[in-house]
Amino acid sequence: MSGRSPARPHKGARRPAASRQERGAARKDPGGRVSVALVWPGGYRAGMSSLGFLWCYSLVNARQEALAERVFLPEDPRAPVRSLESGRPLSSFALVAASLSWENDYWVFPEILRRGGVPPERSARGNGSYPLICAGGIGPWSNPWALFPFADLIFTGEGEICWEAALDCAAERGFGRLDALSRTRALAGRVPGALAPGLLPEELTGASDPDRLRAALAAFAPVAPPRLPYPFPARSLPPASPVWAPGAEFSGMRLVEISRGCPHGCRFCLAGHVYRPHRPWDAKKILEAVARPNPWSGEDPFPADAPVGLVGAAAADHPGFEGIVEEILATGRRISFSSLRLSALGEKALRLLAAGGLRGAAVAPEAGTEELRARIAKGLSEPEILEGARILGSAGLRTLKLYFMFGLPGETDGDLEAAADLSFRILQAARGAARGKPGVLAAASFSCFVPKPHTPFEDEPLLTEGEIRRRSALLRALFARRGGVSLRLESPRSAVIQGVIARGGVAAGQMVRALLESSGREGPALRLAGVTDDHPAFRPVPPDGPRPWRIIASAPGKEYLAEEARKAPLGRESPPCPPALRCGRCAACGSAGPGGPAGG
Repeated sequence: MSGRSPARPHKGARRPAASRQERGAARKDPGGRVSVALVWPGGYRAGMSSLGFLWCYSLVNARQEALAERVFLPEDPRAPVRSLESGRPLSSFALVAASLSWENDYWVFPEILRRGGVPPERSARGNGSYPLICAGGIGPWSNPWALFPFADLIFTGEGEICWEAALDCAAERGFGRLDALSRTRALAGRVPGALAPGLLPEELTGASDPDRLRAALAAFAPVAPPRLPYPFPARSLPPASPVWAPGAEFSGMRLVEISRGCPHGCRFCLAGHVYRPHRPWDAKKILEAVARPNPWSGEDPFPADAPVGLVGAAAADHPGFEGIVEEILATGRRISFSSLRLSALGEKALRLLAAGGLRGAAVAPEAGTEELRARIAKGLSEPEILEGARILGSAGLRTLKLYFMFGLPGETDGDLEAAADLSFRILQAARGAARGKPGVLAAASFSCFVPKPHTPFEDEPLLTEGEIRRRSALLRALFARRGGVSLRLESPRSAVIQGVIARGGVAAGQMVRALLESSGREGPALRLAGVTDDHPAFRPVPPDGPRPWRIIASAPGKEYLAEEARKAPLGRESPPCPPALRCGRCAACGSAGPGGPAGG
């Protein structure tokens, strides 16, 4: 900390009530440091449960010459936006950077800028002395177009690489005295995978006509998002939350990444393809991260018995899963997971988890029939699902969260009825195995399938709002007829907004503008953006149609995605992505093995 006193909070700065018990935040004197306002597009409780957001905070503050302060949307709509640590205005930072995952939250970022005294539109900031506005996360990484009107820089790729390069550049002498355009050029030239919308050719960023856009994309070399190599570098540790936050949604839990990516390649899943290849962290490094001190204080702010949340798209598929669970439980901590794959569960692991205090689990059958699961490459048979439910029930778990999708390619009303039937069979299997233990409760959550870029289903149509409502009504009737499993359904308009932004070009930015002008109200925003039933989002992308997201290179390669799309209607699945890697089936490892690479 170089012996300087930490900055004191500005007079009148109001902290969220939920943040007042936290420990471990970085408090540094801003003098002479590269200062970053790290924005979460929402409130404190959700932001402090996002490992990606917290890891960015840790990466910046690990640097002696840099500081990051967190920024959340205040609960009071009239309150100005200030940083959490010191109450500073956004204008006092060198960089304002948002971590964005879910498209429906994008509009909150420019809203935070507006309430923080920074013009949200890039064109309104000109070449003046405002902070550089940056955005990153899996959403902009997969398709950055929605942020083009607002961001000076968009980071694609993994944060460890992006932040290291960005801070190296911003810490150089004289960087802060440059005008905004020169600072943007400097960072865009140094940060791998960075896009500067203001420096892109107008024939690309302004092309809403399909023919013009297709031609502009053909002339543009796709940006290659950087990724950590595997095996991970020797000095790297898994991302872990650096601040003990009992007021977060995952109250007081230390989140630790167990693996990056997913081996299974479900054809609808963005994370499983963007973060490809699947890379499990070394078990010893995971255990080290559970009790890691913060680099800015040298202390671990978490209590010795703080629960641990192991984060990963396929936690139970880690080759050392049972050993990791045993080691953590031996320290007296409880364990939780973002989700569990039923086919990867063993009785020993679940009994360990139950003994360690795990009382609920989230599992994702995704579809009700084996035929539809094969089409989406879910790779779960009904016997596997029901056997997993029995293991969960016998281990004493009391709550089951079941995740399904509807609107999947090739789905019929019969598939929805099968999903309802399967939900009740899962509950019956778990209750039957509980044998006198407290009753198992189950809740089924159905979200509408939204086609995402860089997945095999990227060209599929989105359901119209009316069709989403029809299928939602059918599901309500099916679950009401049976009783016993509660049902949660996604807002139809929310799904439409997500779909318009996820694969859009110029229209994606217009949708975010409409949400901003409508203060996030979905109906007015859709009308303002001119979204009707003949919108392109509701039609398959034609073979010769422009794909705006191809401004970013796909990890597995577009030819691999096309081959997976051809397999889907036939119900043909592909082998999982092996931890050994370099199998050559796709381009993600850069392998020239038997099947590839397939190209970007």
